[in-house]
Amino acid sequence: MISYDFTGRVALVTGGTSGIGLATALAFARAGASVVVGARSESRGRDARAEIEQAGGACLFVPCDVREESSVAALVEQTRARFGRLDCAVNCAGVGDDMKPLPSASQAVWDDVMTVNARGVWLSMRYELPALVASGGGAIVNIGSIYGLAGRAAHHAYVASKHAVVGLTRSVALEYAQHNVRVNVLCAGVTSTPAMQQAERAVPDVVRALVAEHPIGRMASEQEIAGAALWLCSDASRYVTGAPLQIDGGFLAA
Repeated sequence: MISYDFTGRVALVTGGTSGIGLATALAFARAGASVVVGARSESRGRDARAEIEQAGGACLFVPCDVREESSVAALVEQTRARFGRLDCAVNCAGVGDDMKPLPSASQAVWDDVMTVNARGVWLSMRYELPALVASGGGAIVNIGSIYGLAGRAAHHAYVASKHAVVGLTRSVALEYAQHNVRVNVLCAGVTSTPAMQQAERAVPDVVRALVAEHPIGRMASEQEIAGAALWLCSDASRYVTGAPLQIDGGFLAA
């Protein structure tokens, strides 16, 4: 992975206790940042904090449910109370859906997926943005999906939520471009996260077929997605905002 220097900067990662979120938090720590992790599980939060500290970074874990406004507000408030500023935010918290034909799809699943994936990003940015502006500017990266730019049969809630994240990212990027805050979204292809590894065990044929749709012929690693997130938060991408960056092994080009 390309190395970046985030010494003196503070990075907040929602959903930072596993998968892409944890990989991103660890990458920030190794690059010298102080890291704040927000997630629902306190036990996993303690484990993540220990791992991040072992990687050399100062870390604060704050229990946070991105579905709840007061929880997100407390996350950002505690970030500023502990470290005095916020420079980068990567919004990774998200859930999948049940992939059923629309007539038999669950409204409860729809509501939960849209609440976490779409409203959760909206709420997170709502509180991150003033903190970034107060620090003189910074960057937000929202973790989206190839399905924020493409459709998928029987994947209604997830696809709709990720399209919402792309649209929201573009809108907020335009709103805050004059405030020295850049906002981008990573449209990630199939990635070897714990959830995908579990799917490989449960439905291996389905996962193999999905991987085969990516011309590179393999899953991305969590570290590859984290590396792209760090690039978007770094000074190397100072002219990039409002962009849906495809990290997809050629999926969307096929």
